[in-house]
Amino acid sequence: MSISEGQYLAWLAKTNVTRMLLAELHHAEGIEYVATGPFMSLPSDTDPNRPYIACIKKAVDVTTRTDGNTTFGEVTLIGDQLAADWLDLKWPGHPIKLFLGAPDWARDDFRLLAQGRNGGIREGKRGALTLRMNDESSVLDEVIDTGQLPDDAGPVPLALGSVYNAPLTRIDTQTLTYRGSYLPVTSIAAKANGAMLTHSTDAAAGTVTLNDQFGDITGDIEEPHNTPQKIVEWVAAHYDLAISDIDLPPYRVGLFYKGEVTGRQILNAVKEGLGAYWYLNEFNELVIRQDKAPVTADVTIVRDDIFYNKLTLSETEQPWRSLTLRWGRNYSPLSNVAATLDENSPAEATRLRTEWRESYASQTVSGYPMAERITVDSIIQDEADAITERDRLLGEHSTQRNTWSIQARFPPVFAGQGAAVDHGRLQGKLGRLINVGRSPTKGVTNLGVRV
Repeated sequence: MSISEGQYLAWLAKTNVTRMLLAELHHAEGIEYVATGPFMSLPSDTDPNRPYIACIKKAVDVTTRTDGNTTFGEVTLIGDQLAADWLDLKWPGHPIKLFLGAPDWARDDFRLLAQGRNGGIREGKRGALTLRMNDESSVLDEVIDTGQLPDDAGPVPLALGSVYNAPLTRIDTQTLTYRGSYLPVTSIAAKANGAMLTHSTDAAAGTVTLNDQFGDITGDIEEPHNTPQKIVEWVAAHYDLAISDIDLPPYRVGLFYKGEVTGRQILNAVKEGLGAYWYLNEFNELVIRQDKAPVTADVTIVRDDIFYNKLTLSETEQPWRSLTLRWGRNYSPLSNVAATLDENSPAEATRLRTEWRESYASQTVSGYPMAERITVDSIIQDEADAITERDRLLGEHSTQRNTWSIQARFPPVFAGQGAAVDHGRLQGKLGRLINVGRSPTKGVTNLGVRV
């Protein structure tokens, strides 16, 4: 490419340039190449002499958010014959790729702005066709196929990491075999009323076989994906997603699902108790990080970038007066516990009856009578880690946090970056970009900055 990444970012920051959006609209029969104006690739480009139809009337707005909910606008195409010819194409579910550059650039110098999935036709009328564009993360809403248990007992359970007292399901009455995990395990310690049983374990199959018959059986499961990063990597691999960045603590964690579950549910469970955020970037790569107050600015938004009167306080969050962090979940609380445990291990007996263990702390928040008392569920399994994370989260919420909405000229910024805003109201403060909404051909960016 003749235009370097640094030159491209400098071009993005300019306000007096003409921008062009190219789109590749995939469908069952092929690809349609369209643009906001006339364009043809050069003979020297990777895809040489490719004409793009100048038919995009409404450019797609793209909003990347740190809560995982990336949103797109719509692609509106104009042309009487085009609208008629393309009306019956099989659009839904196929990729849409957007590229941004200048009309006089080589095609290879355009950069991928975003990619998503075609949501199908929203409107078709004389001379115009409007297509929905959906976030690629919709693939994470597909249920993970773990297979089915015998006798219509539902999906095979999914255990990830260190799981305490999960229900085991009987799958063979003659051999007294019980299954606890779809994935291979390191170990399963089977229990009846909380008391340990003698059994054999098939780690590859995630099963145990008992020597005698009992009632309801539970088990402590150890499965290799026992840190937040390992769980995220498993989800990404399952859905064939590349990973851009993982910044999570190495706590021992565990998750167990007896019914249907999706990748989005797992990622949300990971982030909730760790004060983290996740999203798919413009290259459809997974980003997941703990939300920490930035100590340095990745980007500075200067006063001249901000449109007049377009810096607005949009939301305030009260500090936390106290935090109860739930950890060490019991996935099958017992009403009847073996008497030997009550006598010899009363703490374990209590844990077997209780769904969550809790770590509580409070802090002084003078001047904030509406400060909140928060309870958070986590996937953490060890008390020391729970205390560490509890104290970190309290510290992150020791003062009021404000979210500012900014409409700026097209600065080259990205969701999750630490940001300094060179403006009187925010001078000297650092914040986190929690959403970045681009109107690429208009040279406008809508930002959400949490300070």
